Amino acid sequence: MSELQQSKPTNIFQSFRILKGNTRVSVMLEPLWGIPFVLYNFYLSLYMKELGVTDKQIGYIIAIGFIAGTIFSMFGGTITDRLGRKKTTFIFDFISWPGALIIYLFANSFWVFALATIINSVVRIVSVSWNLMVVEDADGEQRVAAFNLLSIINISTGVLIPLAGILVNSFGVVKAERVFLVFAIISMSTMMIVRNRLYTETGVGQKIIDERRSNPVKRSIKHIFPIKAARTFMKSPKAILVVCLFVLFNLYIPLGTLNRLYFAPFMTDVLTLSKPMISILGGVYSAALFVVFVFINPFISKFNKTITMILGIIIQAIALGLLISIPKDSMISAVLCIMVFAAGFGVFRPLIDSLLAEVTEGNERAGIYSIVNTATCIATALIGIVSGSLYVLNPKLLYIVSVAILLICVIILIYVYRADFKIESDKNVGL
Repeated sequence: MSELQQSKPTNIFQSFRILKGNTRVSVMLEPLWGIPFVLYNFYLSLYMKELGVTDKQIGYIIAIGFIAGTIFSMFGGTITDRLGRKKTTFIFDFISWPGALIIYLFANSFWVFALATIINSVVRIVSVSWNLMVVEDADGEQRVAAFNLLSIINISTGVLIPLAGILVNSFGVVKAERVFLVFAIISMSTMMIVRNRLYTETGVGQKIIDERRSNPVKRSIKHIFPIKAARTFMKSPKAILVVCLFVLFNLYIPLGTLNRLYFAPFMTDVLTLSKPMISILGGVYSAALFVVFVFINPFISKFNKTITMILGIIIQAIALGLLISIPKDSMISAVLCIMVFAAGFGVFRPLIDSLLAEVTEGNERAGIYSIVNTATCIATALIGIVSGSLYVLNPKLLYIVSVAILLICVIILIYVYRADFKIESDKNVGL
């Protein structure tokens, strides 16, 4: 075993201990966002349906959100560089979360839900600035540790979903969901205020701010769009492959993963499980992911990252294939499918985030993240437009399409592995 492998953290305590500065702050305060999110998000689609939104309209809401997200993503890099990572995160986090949740709280029709979703799409700006707060002052080992810990936090909060099911069983979907939304508004607002007090601008972010102050230029349309970042990004074949992988995976998330809008309706409409009962599935999913992040990911970190990602994708595809073939009213079968899915998703998720950070080093990272988010939003908006129709035609089609996307991801990862292997071979020849 190499010296580098020996220095890798092997448990969550060692992982947290190596974090510093903004990366450490981001991880420490994440529960104040993760706990309320998992509670209100799990029943959000059923909340919409109780208030008159149809299955097809849920697809339209997804599409509207990503169309709005496309617009916000186009300016995410520019806004982040102009205001700074810290200020951008604080301002637009407040708009996209508490601001949107207040509208969800009082929503009573498709159009009001659509408005809330548009406001929530401002998070596409934050996804640039916040990710940079996490990664820019951290090294590669700290990034992997941070994303794994963030995943552990957000997944472990899912063990509270069965409690949500108890409230839903006692008060109904609408009343319980409004309790979750109020809690989310208070908790997320607290997190944003405290985090902003503890954050400091990143080294790269401060350098960009200082350069803009010392060399002010009149901003034209070419400065608004990340053209320079696009040119930098196009020079790296591996970066292109990784970005395509990232976009495809995020295209699949609103269709096939177990914490998105179509999961709860699929469980109740297709597998005919009761609304309170499906909260148990959410708890099982979170518990299984917790085991993966805490015990499995630190152990497999010494193996080849790309091979591990391929394995994670294949496991997810197998789980989704099983999910569409299990019989109705079979809680045990559903639990087993979800546990298998959690294993694959838990292995893959933190690695794709750290891989994207790895291939976007430098001052143009904000612009590249903006390009990635824009491409993701465009692709997901297109799939969102048809997802409602697919669900109405046959709900299982959503998971069939998801499996197809995952198989394409495997092909891309094979090319990434070959590119890495060629780079290593060239280095060895040079030696």
